[in-house]
Amino acid sequence: MDQWQIEHLTDEALDALKSGQPDRALAITDQLVEEVPDDAVVRTIRAKALLQIESVDESMEEARVATELAPQSVEAHVVLGLAAWQVGRMTWAQQAMERAIELSGGRPGVLIDYAWFMASERGPKLAEEAARAAVEAAPEASTAWAALGLAQLRLHRRGDAEESLKRALKLDPNDPYAQSVMVTLLQDKRQDSKALALARLLEDTPGTEEFVDTVRAEAKKRQLARVMVEREAFPTPFRETSSRRWLAWLKALIGLSFVIALVWLVFQPRSLVGMAFCVLVPVLAYWRARTWWT
Repeated sequence: MDQWQIEHLTDEALDALKSGQPDRALAITDQLVEEVPDDAVVRTIRAKALLQIESVDESMEEARVATELAPQSVEAHVVLGLAAWQVGRMTWAQQAMERAIELSGGRPGVLIDYAWFMASERGPKLAEEAARAAVEAAPEASTAWAALGLAQLRLHRRGDAEESLKRALKLDPNDPYAQSVMVTLLQDKRQDSKALALARLLEDTPGTEEFVDTVRAEAKKRQLARVMVEREAFPTPFRETSSRRWLAWLKALIGLSFVIALVWLVFQPRSLVGMAFCVLVPVLAYWRARTWWT
């Protein structure tokens, strides 16, 4: 295979990747790797294709090879960071993305990927800093605002998060990142019907199936709890305790009255002292008996 054919196939692989055909891109790069195993561009394309078909372990290995072949390649470091993120190698992912930012001079797209990673996986304060850097570099990027909203939500600043997410959805109503964080915010505010309605928009977005199922399960659980409370299947502690307390006092009063009446009939007191005796003795005896029982 001559140089012209290699370049032509490389362009074809890139076009396939951009047009959403990762399998075709992978098939082409399989041929190219046999011819030019040390070509970092080919390795990077292959890593991207593997990532898109969710072969993340292979993708990370290809990206690692690409960064070794071309240490100054921004794209190779970005793919390495994304693949490492997918396999749970968070430190490796962060280092790769930070290296990509350094090499690119703060390219907006790289900053946005890094901001979303930080907001999703790392400390919320550092995530907010990363998201603000992304917003400053790309103020019209909805995902940058979504990352900022997620960081603010994790910092328990719901008002700020809501404003950031509204800005993101105004810029792009179909941004799945902004939609997913807004769903989480709506759930946090107990607005389950709105959360469900928005979650339905994510159903056709690859990789969101588990998230949507979780939203539905949580909404169903809360709805069931509300119905049970409305039907008094779960009495409130105050209502339950109060009713039992009054019933106990009523029973005690009836029982004590019966005992006093019985003592009165037996002794038939004629003086105030005798009357006091007939009342106080049963009361004291009852109080003493309750002390022993409890």
